[in-house]
Amino acid sequence: MFEKLISCKSEVSIRCGQDEIKGIITNYYSAFRLLKIRNILIPIELIEQIEVLEPPSSSAGLSSIRRGSLRLVAQEKVSNQV
Repeated sequence: MFEKLISCKSEVSIRCGQDEIKGIITNYYSAFRLLKIRNILIPIELIEQIEVLEPPSSSAGLSSIRRGSLRLVAQEKVSNQV
């Protein structure tokens, strides 16, 4: 799951409790269960939500994957033009 976010280089918002970090996930260290974003290492056990801010052009609509307390959300931007 994290490998796809890394390869797409999508900007994400990661929420851990009251903290929220925005950026691009650059590495996933599976042996240590750590994500690296903006030179910050985050244990995946502490992540409450990951939201994709720039979905790849090939995906459409809203997609959500749940795994334990981890929640990955991708939402397409909607224009409110009349």
